[in-house]
Amino acid sequence: MRITISAASNDKVGKEYLEAAKHLLDYLVTLDNVELNWGSCSVSVMGECYKAFKKAGKVMHGYTTSKYKDDIDNLPDADHKIFNNTFDLKTGFFYDADIIICLAGGTGTVSEFFSDLEELRSNDQEKLLILYDENHHFDTTLNLIEDLINRNFNTNAIYDYFKVAHNVEEFKTIINEYNNNKKLTK
Repeated sequence: MRITISAASNDKVGKEYLEAAKHLLDYLVTLDNVELNWGSCSVSVMGECYKAFKKAGKVMHGYTTSKYKDDIDNLPDADHKIFNNTFDLKTGFFYDADIIICLAGGTGTVSEFFSDLEELRSNDQEKLLILYDENHHFDTTLNLIEDLINRNFNTNAIYDYFKVAHNVEEFKTIINEYNNNKKLTK
């Protein structure tokens, strides 16, 4: 199972977001046959992803753009794909994943969430998209979605395309439901 993680790559991110990521990463690395797709970055939340999966001996696939390819030297235990632009990177992130998880992050993470959401909604892809919202980082994103519904730009059906977990236990429930549904459809 390949999971893509979108998250912060700014080394000034607050400790509460790093700790929230670590809570989830401690669980993710226990999953059977899990592989990581993530932005090839050695700092911040992205760096925590690398460290956790490396420590667990898991397979890692890094994605970056030409602008940031120098950081690959700091991430020797992963294979890496280098893209010319973020549009192609997001496509690779999306199509190479079974599950997509958005941890706390900035415009790149929010952009990836909305790109993934629209790809799921418009093309009926069989992927699970999860916002991990332990510290209510995504409140404004969720408020935007609610506003778009209220103004009839979207319907409540948009909620069918993603899940929100506020802690590891909620996340586990989402993963278990997803796995059970996959077994039922086979």
